[in-house]
Amino acid sequence: MIFAPAVARQWRDAWPLAARTDDGNRWLTGSCWLYCRRRDVRVLWIGSVTTPGATGDMYGCGPCIAELAHMARTQAHDRDRGRAPVHPVRPAPRVRARRVV
Repeated sequence: MIFAPAVARQWRDAWPLAARTDDGNRWLTGSCWLYCRRRDVRVLWIGSVTTPGATGDMYGCGPCIAELAHMARTQAHDRDRGRAPVHPVRPAPRVRARRVV
């Protein structure tokens, strides 16, 4: 089965809006873990993060969630159109483990 890319769908530009403060979601007052890194702002849980040796809950403020949603949609549209990504994906740098003696 072959699926048409999103660019061929009429609704591709009618995606739901990004979360906004007081939209019925469980907003909290806390720190934004995304771009602005502001403290004591309204934030929404956006998922979990796992790093070597630690896990945590990620929270984002309304403007940063909107920016993240915009970036994801741009990437999806570009991918569906066969364009190179705006933000090329680079492999993570190799980190050498240090031995503790």
